[in-house]
Amino acid sequence: MKWLLVSLFLFAAAIDPIKIGKINRTKTEARKAYTSGDYKTAVAKYRYLVDTLDVVEDEALLNLANAYYLLKDTAHAFTEYQALASSEKTAVRSKAQQQLGVMHHQKGQYEEAMASFKAALKADPANADARYNYEMIKKKLDEKKKEEEKKKNQDQNKPQEPSAYAKRLKAQADALAARFQFKDAQALMNEGAKKDPSVMYYKDFIDRLGDVVTIDKK
Repeated sequence: MKWLLVSLFLFAAAIDPIKIGKINRTKTEARKAYTSGDYKTAVAKYRYLVDTLDVVEDEALLNLANAYYLLKDTAHAFTEYQALASSEKTAVRSKAQQQLGVMHHQKGQYEEAMASFKAALKADPANADARYNYEMIKKKLDEKKKEEEKKKNQDQNKPQEPSAYAKRLKAQADALAARFQFKDAQALMNEGAKKDPSVMYYKDFIDRLGDVVTIDKK
């Protein structure tokens, strides 16, 4: 019984009513500053809660991260969101991942942004903002991929720049065409293309020669 009384006394001593009152008061002040848009004061109050009063509560830390973000202090905001990205509370984890996605997107890091939004949805499928942002980024990446593939195909199909040989051949074909020797000019270009593919840079010219030759045959 004596041991039990001692234990109860020690437990009661560990609960410092002055500290508890200070914590509750600081929480109220921090929340009031945050909701009123005084983010600088909010950061100071939440930092005091965490650093001095040893309060580690996800909701307070999330407000701290948000206050940093709204003050455009992205370095501290990113650090705080990252710490909350592994929170055991799914709602907090989802919001932290969502904000990380927003910050990645602002830096043009679309793959990383999509991964963060996906993680936010995995934590909380009801997070409508994260879902909208995920779908928006996915659409943007899909469009970017299509544009890259289109450009790649255009580059592959783009005629090779004519070599010195191809240019000389074109000059000879022009001279033949000027003398109305269209068939000879066409044959010259076609034979040259077998030796040097860059001759096909003048494909339109070769096609026109072919049209004239066909007309002459008629």
